[in-house]
Amino acid sequence: MATVTRKFRDDFDTWAVDRVRRGEFTPADMEDFKEMLRRDLTPGPDQLRAGYTVIVAAGVEIPAAIDDHEERYLLWADFFSIEAEAIRINTKEAQR
Repeated sequence: MATVTRKFRDDFDTWAVDRVRRGEFTPADMEDFKEMLRRDLTPGPDQLRAGYTVIVAAGVEIPAAIDDHEERYLLWADFFSIEAEAIRINTKEAQR
């Protein structure tokens, strides 16, 4: 994976193990996802969302690309952090 923090890696691993365990990803799917994530975290223009648009308030269409790789990293870090915390909470509750 691209250079990431220990927390990012731990949160990602928690999320990935949970998704494979639940059958939402196969191990091969997860390897494909990791490769996509590596590409997305590579510095430079957004290669995954280039050419796509999103519709925001009032029907305004804007480019979907996020060309700042640090912003892409922060968005992924937030996603995995929230997901991993929910998994940890659910695991603790299930063990009670």
